[in-house]
Amino acid sequence: MTAVALIPAAGTSRRMGFSKLLTPLAGVPVLLRTVRTLAGIQAFQQIIIAVQPGSEAEVTALLAAEPAWAQRVRVIAGGATRVHSVWHALQAVVGTPDLVAVHDGARPFVDPAIVCAALDTALACGGALVATPVIPTIKAVNAARCVTATLDRATLWAAATPQVFRVRAFVTAYEHFWRSQAEVGAITDDGQIFELDGGVIRIVESNPENIKITTPFDWRIAEMLARAPA
Repeated sequence: MTAVALIPAAGTSRRMGFSKLLTPLAGVPVLLRTVRTLAGIQAFQQIIIAVQPGSEAEVTALLAAEPAWAQRVRVIAGGATRVHSVWHALQAVVGTPDLVAVHDGARPFVDPAIVCAALDTALACGGALVATPVIPTIKAVNAARCVTATLDRATLWAAATPQVFRVRAFVTAYEHFWRSQAEVGAITDDGQIFELDGGVIRIVESNPENIKITTPFDWRIAEMLARAPA
């Protein structure tokens, strides 16, 4: 099995209020923590990071401190949305690996064993999505915020990353998406594009620490996780 990891990291951190990916978390920048984890998985022969245009040199310098695996990493300019950033990263893939894994730059605590399980699952059935079972009771509401239904949480999972796909099928799904001229803003994860093209995705249960650091509250949790004993 050969794989490439794509890390969309071109967001503006609007809800955080500062550039979270390059900010040290317990002494280590968030993005560097994430890349270290993925670089420790030998299946990833390439790691491509899509960053805010203009920050390529800064991120490249940050990663240069890790010479053991820096040669497997490329930093490119991302796009206006996550969808565009992932597409740009796909264009930068060299050769034809078996699998592509898309992982949020702001998820530094994913368990490598979960990543490997997702790779194996995608190789077997085409697509894999790391997710957590929904614990709260979920209510559907209308425009007036009146409850219209209570959803069966046994059928609900909260999507996380990595999301892993067979490369050829994933590229084809993206090409079909662009030709469809569908609304890019309606796409919130990469699995949606694969689903729209008829791809099969199987859930791989995440480790609970695999949070996405998005808000100041998430940052406080991440600090505790970063300082926890190994």
